Amino acid sequence: MRANARDRYLLFALGAAVGSAVGLIVGALASFWLGEEAADGLKRAFRHLFGRDRQPNFELFLQ
Repeated sequence: MRANARDRYLLFALGAAVGSAVGLIVGALASFWLGEEAADGLKRAFRHLFGRDRQPNFELFLQ
């Protein structure tokens, strides 16, 4: 049996919806399990990693 374009789009949409729901649940459980302090630490790490850290690096002033 060959799937037509509609069936492929439907399967893709179903997979995207299920993946989003599972990701949301896993993220919520991980946040609940790790706690607010760990979530804040991860946020700071991502901000620093992507250069959005607004605090100056004082170690560079010592050079």
